[in-house]
Amino acid sequence: MNKYEIKHMLQQALCPVDRLTDTQGKQSLHIENLWEEIGTKNNRIDALNQRLLEHKEKIVELQNIIKSQTQKNLREYHFGEESVNN
Repeated sequence: MNKYEIKHMLQQALCPVDRLTDTQGKQSLHIENLWEEIGTKNNRIDALNQRLLEHKEKIVELQNIIKSQTQKNLREYHFGEESVNN
């Protein structure tokens, strides 16, 4: 085997390696972009969870107001008591 044949065989062996390296680089970039997207979406999820907590607190507060108003209305209806709202 002469040096030209060896050189040709080496180039043939390196060609798939170059393609694999390019593919791996593209996949690494894509994965990095996906992690950024995941981070953005996690931040959005955290913000929405915080809003849910705030709304749940408001709902509990309103439910307590409704409950106390209902009790007041029942007392007034059954016992004729007039309560003063605080």
